[in-house]
Amino acid sequence: MEYFIVRQDQSITNPIIPLKTDLDDNFVCSSVFGEVVEKENAVYLDYLDKPRRIVSEDLKKLFSKYEDNLDFTAIVFTDVKKGTQRVYWIMDIVEKNCISHETTYYPDGRIKELVINPKKVELDCIFQVDSKMETFTIVNLDVAESMLRRPLFGIQLQRVKLERR
Repeated sequence: MEYFIVRQDQSITNPIIPLKTDLDDNFVCSSVFGEVVEKENAVYLDYLDKPRRIVSEDLKKLFSKYEDNLDFTAIVFTDVKKGTQRVYWIMDIVEKNCISHETTYYPDGRIKELVINPKKVELDCIFQVDSKMETFTIVNLDVAESMLRRPLFGIQLQRVKLERR
């Protein structure tokens, strides 16, 4: 099986910018309000890396088809100046301790090249890999192909190396 890192497309220069939310990592709730700033011609992406993994309704529906154990919390992005609101979803993903010993690091501890151990992934289609300084959202090939067949915007997929056996 092949795996891919899901990332926000950094080449898009005018995405919405979440300013603040009433979201606390230790607080569980059914919905959250977040203030955003829409620059001129701002675009709403289907995947945001920050402040946390946030997905559009379309991407939520797709991910839910592949994985039963994903939890979502609604977040309502509001631009007070323009009077607009959009519903997005904060994802809570299963963490896997699957970083291979073949992974290479920069001197500051960030991952230079992620390598995962496929034996530790089991049958999960969508999961999270945590290192000391970074978090990665990983999808398998089936999910990646399904994402590419849809008109999703603002997402990059990067192939992940697998540990040699």
